[in-house]
Amino acid sequence: KPLDGLHPTDALLGTTAPAEWHAVGIATHGWAYHVAERGDPGRRRHRVHVVTLLSRSGEHAHRTRADDEDLEEALGGEAPSGEQVDLLRRALGLPTDPPPCDPSTYWSIEWLSAIVGAEHPIDTLSDAVALHPVTELLRRGTSIGGADLVDVLTAFHRVLTWVRMRELATLGRFSVPDLDPEDAAWLDEGSFARFVLNRCPPLHLLKRRLDAQCSPEAADDVLDLLDDLGVPDTSWPDLVRRPRPAA
Repeated sequence: KPLDGLHPTDALLGTTAPAEWHAVGIATHGWAYHVAERGDPGRRRHRVHVVTLLSRSGEHAHRTRADDEDLEEALGGEAPSGEQVDLLRRALGLPTDPPPCDPSTYWSIEWLSAIVGAEHPIDTLSDAVALHPVTELLRRGTSIGGADLVDVLTAFHRVLTWVRMRELATLGRFSVPDLDPEDAAWLDEGSFARFVLNRCPPLHLLKRRLDAQCSPEAADDVLDLLDDLGVPDTSWPDLVRRPRPAA
């Protein structure tokens, strides 16, 4: 049925397909651009039309058509993936793919977002660590020594797994944009992780913005710490696909 301007995510989230339905699908259109150009105001956009159909057995039919023939050829071999595919699977009660990365990527994004958005300059690594989400869980006045920093943050990442974060979201104790506790319970681990990451800024862009807020030494120390923690160079998927509903 027509979505009447409703975003596909809003239409699918929390939906359970009737038992007599053998498949569900969605037709959307929107804009696509090269993943490397995300965040670039001058990026070249291409109009695309996407149709995806998913059966209860997990079989799918997918078609992407672009106004730009070169782009259409490039997209022709892509298997369907992304938020709407996750939601179609959940509507049919099917599991989704595992999380694309461990939670250290998400918490690093949150940390760098706090750094680049700080109201004061970040001159030292200690200044930066004070803005890490882990500090919210430590008793006021407790500091993290340099020698213990990697161990503390590694333990933090191990405790707050995607499973635990989803549990907290279902209890209303972990806030995710566009997601109610009931819908968090409807998602599974993989779809929850991608839903959260889809609403985060790209990690590689945040890294590039550190120099504007940090001293050179602090910026280098932050990047070195991320390397020590095994955080990847960039975050998944570095592209948010939120096409508009079909007219």
